[in-house]
Amino acid sequence: MYTIITEPENTARHAREYQVLLSWFQRRQHELGIDQMIDGDPMDPHHPYNQAFDALCKEAEHYWRRERNYWPSPLQLSHAFFQMEDPIRPDNLTA
Repeated sequence: MYTIITEPENTARHAREYQVLLSWFQRRQHELGIDQMIDGDPMDPHHPYNQAFDALCKEAEHYWRRERNYWPSPLQLSHAFFQMEDPIRPDNLTA
């Protein structure tokens, strides 16, 4: 099973999996109707959007492990849920 821990150098695979993960979360949020919820306090733990976080992350993790032979990190899951930039991208530092 592939993970960022076991194969940190495989950045291309991690980037591909993250893009699919982003799309998956976007689709699931749309299916559940939580992508349309703009009212309410974003810090409210009882808001349906925040309530869906744990369940969708668990669903995604199980799907990726079973169907894609890949174990997304908690950072990848949380960033994808909130539609953030890939947290595991190679640094392009120049001196």
